[in-house]
Amino acid sequence: MEALEKNAPLESELVFKGRKFSVRVDRLTKPDGRRYSREVVAHDGAVVIIPVDADGKIILVRQWRRPADKILTELPAGTLEPPEDPAYCADRELQEEIGYKAGKLTEMGGFYSAPGFCSEYLWLFLAEELVESQLEPDENEAIDIVRVTLDDALQMIEDGVICDAKSVAGLLRYYYRLNKK
Repeated sequence: MEALEKNAPLESELVFKGRKFSVRVDRLTKPDGRRYSREVVAHDGAVVIIPVDADGKIILVRQWRRPADKILTELPAGTLEPPEDPAYCADRELQEEIGYKAGKLTEMGGFYSAPGFCSEYLWLFLAEELVESQLEPDENEAIDIVRVTLDDALQMIEDGVICDAKSVAGLLRYYYRLNKK
């Protein structure tokens, strides 16, 4: 089990500092003494929200994503603004992206987006008892809203319409939560 020990970096070099993340190169030593480098995208974390309306429909967002260069259908989500609490961030993002505030917000755990190179942790929330409450959206966001049943959302995953990891993981966790015995 020696190979599974946590390796503290000998040094870290910041190579990029952006608005939402930074990139650093960590230099480490393996248990056998060999040295290696690892590029790390350092991210403060984000939230993913499953908003369910009074009719039991899930509210999804459609927006153009520059890195993917396509319009994606996703669960609402957003980046934490440290030292922001994840639940507060989830409620803020709901109001900015879909124009609702959650009367009931339940944390459903979370997950790392890509732990092989990125520190981003995503907190997953179920938002129910939605009340209209619009905050000004981010200046660079143009979002359409889509309301679907859970069955339709699962079919959208199967058909490749919903294809981002956070939405797939969130919707499957929600499905499991509703169907576990």
